This record gives sequence, C-alpha cells and structure tokens, in this order.
Amino acid sequence: MRNFKIFLWIFVIFLVQTVVLSPIHIFGAVPSAVLAFVMCVAILENEFRTAVIISGICAVVMGAIGGRNFTEITLFYAYSSIIVFAARKRPRYVGNFPKTIVWTFIMSAILEILLFVIREMTLDVSVIFSDALPTAVFNTVIAVILYPILKKTLYKEEKKKKLLIA
Repeated sequence: MRNFKIFLWIFVIFLVQTVVLSPIHIFGAVPSAVLAFVMCVAILENEFRTAVIISGICAVVMGAIGGRNFTEITLFYAYSSIIVFAARKRPRYVGNFPKTIVWTFIMSAILEILLFVIREMTLDVSVIFSDALPTAVFNTVIAVILYPILKKTLYKEEKKKKLLIA
C-alpha cells in the first residue's frame, strides 16, 4: 500500500509540474514541484534506499520530460537527495520543517546556477538575481505547501499504544 501511495504521489507531482507549473514564468523563474518533493522525501524518509530510489525515479522522469539536459538534471537530483539525506540529522535541535525550507532553497539555487554555468560556460551575477533566487524562493514555497501534506499522507507516525497492566 505504501509503494502505491509513493507512485501516486510521484504521478500527481509530475502532473502538477507539467500541466500547472511549466507554463508559469514568474520573474523569469519556473518553479519545480519535483525538486521540492525530492527534498521533502529526503528529509522525511527513514530508509536511505527508499529515498534514493524515489529521487532516482523523479530524476529520470524529470530529465525525460523537462526541456533541460537529461544527464545533469538526473545526476543533480540523485546527488542532492543523497546529500540532504546524509545531512538531515544535523543540527539535532532543529525540526525537519525548517530543514526542508533551507535545503530546498539551497539546492534550488545551486541547480539553477549549475545549469546556467553548464549551458553558457560562464557565470553572470545577474543570473543569480534574475533566475536562481526567484526559482529557489518559489520552490521553497512549494516545499512549505508539500511538507505537511506529505507528512500526513505518506509519513504519518503511528502512535504507540501503551499497555496498561492492572
């Protein structure tokens, strides 16, 4: 049942990405619900293998559907998921929700900057302000919306029943 929910979520995220978000260009930025979903899964998932498989599936499908270079987008999504999964426990006193916000913003900005550098073979400061930062902000907003929904539907914690002995 859990695997069905995961594939249903992936299908819904890609449907929203291709139908709703792809035509949107706000300040020159195209939001990515898939990257926000991958970051949320990397932080919420307890098993490394499952987090990498989910991000790998999202990466391959995003690379195939998206208009960007397949290899770079696939490698970035996979590596970003591994990095976020490995670093998600630090710092311990901060909850997962703020970590999701920070990691989504950082990885979105890095992705846009790297893709520009790979395409143009140069780095322009105006790209950071006109493309990378707006995209990172919009992806972070999507992650803020996705995180509580994912936590309730896919990663709900079961309450442990206490055994009362008389």
